[in-house]
Amino acid sequence: MIDPRRLLVGLVRTPSLSGEEGAAADFLSRALRTFCDVEIGPGGAVLGRLKRGEGPTVLLEGHLDTVPPGDEAAWSVPPFSGEVREGKLYGRGAVDMKGAIAAQVAGACRALTEIQGTLLFAYVTHEETAEGAVLSRVLDLLPRPDLVILGEPTDLRLAIGHRGRAVLKVEVKGRTSHASMPELGDNAIERMAAALPRLLSLPMPSDPVLGKGTVSPVSISTPTSGPIVPDRCTVLLDRRLVRGERPDSVLSLYKELDLGVRVEIAREELRAYTGEELEVEEFFPAWLMEPQDPWVRKARAALGNVPLKVWRFSTDGVESCGRRGIPTVGYGPGDERLAHQPDECLPLADLEAAVAGYHRLIVELMRAPLKAKSGKARRRGGRRGHHRKTH
Repeated sequence: MIDPRRLLVGLVRTPSLSGEEGAAADFLSRALRTFCDVEIGPGGAVLGRLKRGEGPTVLLEGHLDTVPPGDEAAWSVPPFSGEVREGKLYGRGAVDMKGAIAAQVAGACRALTEIQGTLLFAYVTHEETAEGAVLSRVLDLLPRPDLVILGEPTDLRLAIGHRGRAVLKVEVKGRTSHASMPELGDNAIERMAAALPRLLSLPMPSDPVLGKGTVSPVSISTPTSGPIVPDRCTVLLDRRLVRGERPDSVLSLYKELDLGVRVEIAREELRAYTGEELEVEEFFPAWLMEPQDPWVRKARAALGNVPLKVWRFSTDGVESCGRRGIPTVGYGPGDERLAHQPDECLPLADLEAAVAGYHRLIVELMRAPLKAKSGKARRRGGRRGHHRKTH
């Protein structure tokens, strides 16, 4: 049997910033190998497989990487200590989302003799920098799951979707000159300052379930420093998306303003701890499962009809459900408001509750028949749509 507390302590004590997840991948692989087949997949993802005859294929999914701890002086305990105080385990990643990984693995281990079908595990890298990017490559290799269960924090409720996310790169060009003679140049920062109010005041679309789209500037840069009038200024906008938004539809709204700026979907180049290079277009579609979807109803019943929720942040569900239409839900311990914060912590009682919850989920979704013959699993695609927590 897997001890979830010991597994979580070990994971928290193994730093795994995005692109540096190798040691955590090794640690988790050893735990999974005690009861299933394990391999290292695309992007350094840890993949597990357990097959018990014919039945549904369920994928338990999570991410190994965490954001940095930030100012360690703001923590009351060392951020990678895994220290337990007053029934709570402290450390970076305890909530987002190593607690859920421990719950998934321990819950699955308890269900080994009660299931029929194929249980898959995928613990990806670089989710904090580009959600869905590594999962996309993983899903290209795996048999298509009937259901994906994301282990992000839900406070033990059942999550069924969230808004999408796009990073918009806005660039303004000017003309350089010495800063002592600004009249000879055309300051790109000033041009950007004039354009930004219009860019940020565009009406945002709204979704009756997911909420309203938003836009926020998150970065500004120029290629120069010192006494030089910059000839280029770049701003990155974080644009939250609702269902139905596509790259072309989002960009067209900004281009119609005719402000003399260039707006495009940002691209990012990532390097996995394995050395693999990943290039990502930073457009992550929104997605939502219908409450009456058969998989949602079955998962919710297994958890005792817990409340449904949508996340405020973005997850790997942008790939599984948002792009591929694979039914996807989320379940995990922890309050999402504590993610990425100093003194991130997880109540151990919630960890144990999540282990029990995952045990029930796996058994009810993949229950071995009492008789020799088994019924066919029902399957239905999730509703397509368009994606700190940084997402």
